[in-house]
Amino acid sequence: MERQADLETWAMVRAQQIIMHHGANLVVSAQRLDHKKTTANTYALRAAIMNSLIEAMSAPPTKAGSEIPYPTADVVSF
Repeated sequence: MERQADLETWAMVRAQQIIMHHGANLVVSAQRLDHKKTTANTYALRAAIMNSLIEAMSAPPTKAGSEIPYPTADVVSF
């Protein structure tokens, strides 16, 4: 049960990081009607989401009572 809570916490933190960075960039480029930047930011947001899913799936299982098994890496710009 604790592992599930750790996973949920990690997922919420990563989602917030991704949206705050890539989502904000997408909104700004869309508001400025910049088609090229909007497209680039759409792909960057998609890549960040895919990378976080791969990161979650590749995390090794841990023993009960250990630290959160998922890395809390900073959001990477593309």
